[in-house]
Amino acid sequence: MKSISVLVQHHAGPTGDVLICKNKNGVWEFPNGTVRTNETDADAAARVCWETLGVKVSVGKMACLGRKAPQDGCVEHIVCGNITHNTHTKSDYHCYYEAVNTWQTEPKGEYAEMKYVHPSELGQYEFAGDDKNFMAKYDKYINAGCIPDVRMP
Repeated sequence: MKSISVLVQHHAGPTGDVLICKNKNGVWEFPNGTVRTNETDADAAARVCWETLGVKVSVGKMACLGRKAPQDGCVEHIVCGNITHNTHTKSDYHCYYEAVNTWQTEPKGEYAEMKYVHPSELGQYEFAGDDKNFMAKYDKYINAGCIPDVRMP
């Protein structure tokens, strides 16, 4: 099974505010879901945003790939550019995609709270599970300002 999380921004680039959502347990997370059979990762990211947030997005590039180790279930995230693809593994994956809210509408959905925050402020929020591991890898790239504008179409 492959999980998808989406970093939804108001506009493309390293300064675009990113949507974070508080789930019913009071934990912050990125909009997420799973990839269905015969669905591409990008299609799944767009569908997840439409079904859970009611927003139309333009899906960009993968920001990070996490692979769950079968022995302990922990997720190791690899920032894109350093990914080694292994098609012979039976591990579960968790992919993070960047996307832009093309309709510029406010999200509505099943979350207790949703808000856009500046990328430099993401480290101030408490994430759990896969998102916590993801932020440990991704936060340094956001705050270093080294995410180029060309990452999004």
